[in-house]
Amino acid sequence: MNGEIEKKEQKKAFLQSYQTLNVSIKTLGDLLNCLKEEHSQCLSAMCENSDTDQIHKQMSDIVSCIKNQLGEKNEICKIIVKNVSQMNSEIEKNILLLKYISGYTWEEISEMTNYSLRQVYNIHNHALKHFSM
Repeated sequence: MNGEIEKKEQKKAFLQSYQTLNVSIKTLGDLLNCLKEEHSQCLSAMCENSDTDQIHKQMSDIVSCIKNQLGEKNEICKIIVKNVSQMNSEIEKNILLLKYISGYTWEEISEMTNYSLRQVYNIHNHALKHFSM
């Protein structure tokens, strides 16, 4: 029984990571755009300076690192959506998509699906049992 609860919590944490990853993706994307602007302004403002190549290399390394992180986070998000989308039960799939991907509250999901809050919780519990990570 304890193992089931632990597995359920792991699944919830995995699904909840979608929203966190999306915030990180947006933040990293904004940072990347800012760095690209700063990098081009910095290069155009520099005259013949011996540090230019070193600064260019460091900026390129930082941009590359951010792009790698973006790629990894996007891949995890795709996996989460794919795993939810492959579920057999449409209502279980919809509950998980609405809660973890779209970020709706339990009350909003209840209104949208025309199920009582208790029914939504029950469907969610069944969905977690059927969800594969």
